[in-house]
Amino acid sequence: MGNCKYCGQKAGLFSSVHGECQHRHDMGMTLLGDDMRRYFAQTIDEAAVAASVAQLRRDSFLSDEDVAQVFDRTVREYSATLRRPYAPRSMHLVDGLINAVGVPYQRLSELGGSDEFAKMLMRGFMIDYFTDKLTLDLARQRCESVLRRFPMAQQQRDDAYWHVLDRAATKFLADAQLSDQEQRKIDDYVRSLSLQLNNIPAQYQKGDIAKISQVALIKALERGVMPTTTFTAPIMLARGESVLWVYHQVYAYQEKLVREYRSRNSGVSFRIMKGVYYRTGGGRTKPIEHSTMELQGCGELYVTNRNLVFYSQSNSIKIPFKKIIGIVPYSDGVEIQRDGANAKRLTMEGFDPWLLMNILNQIGV
Repeated sequence: MGNCKYCGQKAGLFSSVHGECQHRHDMGMTLLGDDMRRYFAQTIDEAAVAASVAQLRRDSFLSDEDVAQVFDRTVREYSATLRRPYAPRSMHLVDGLINAVGVPYQRLSELGGSDEFAKMLMRGFMIDYFTDKLTLDLARQRCESVLRRFPMAQQQRDDAYWHVLDRAATKFLADAQLSDQEQRKIDDYVRSLSLQLNNIPAQYQKGDIAKISQVALIKALERGVMPTTTFTAPIMLARGESVLWVYHQVYAYQEKLVREYRSRNSGVSFRIMKGVYYRTGGGRTKPIEHSTMELQGCGELYVTNRNLVFYSQSNSIKIPFKKIIGIVPYSDGVEIQRDGANAKRLTMEGFDPWLLMNILNQIGV
């Protein structure tokens, strides 16, 4: 005999819920959603929502998880109705709803709706900076205000900022040029937010952000300015060594020589007695060698001012520039020939080698 998961009373054989209790629960979810929508339409206030939540918890058996699901759904619906420029009122409305529902914010944010709302506001404020509707200081202040109300992980914050920079880069490069004013706006933006243009997230490495930052890096090297490393890399750097660029999701292959032995026999066999044979002549074993490219792993390729360093969880390879005697660029990687008696060919795949070839050219490799 099972018990109803809502009222706790006996529900009958092989049953876990009363039909009437299920109906009351479903109606409660619908009514709570309607009240939250009325709140966003500003026809009821926080107190009315709080009273509705309390009553529906009693009458419709709503749990924290139920309230969180309705909150997440209605916040996403409300977010879809907003258009830039975003007014501070929208942030206050969602903040007020969080206070009204009485569920810890950590649980509300687990479903992601509040994070997406916060990132949408942050993106909007920063876009307003690039379109000259807000100063950078004011845009940052508004983003910080959002984060105080809706805290999120650093990676989530950075994702909002990278998204805006990608859009700005696309807009600025529409005419295939980058003016000094546009370059200054980008420089101020990345400096203010501590974004690392030589360590762009993988999803943006083939976008317009990479084009802008790569051109800026080459121009700096042409002027004799060597960028300094300001981010943590899982590789050891020598004194005076700086990371110029990081390629993500790179596949490294190294040549492997395979030797096989093949025998060729000659001569004649004849029978001496039952079970005993004698063979005249002889045979020869010949070694056959061929090469194959063996996968070393998938990881990051760090380009420093002295070395190429491939780093993955399974393998790491360091290639000093002074050991490179040949490099062949392809559309999606490079083939590297190294100096040394036992040096084997290397190929790196998964990136456009334009920047790497220009860096090697600028530092005289």
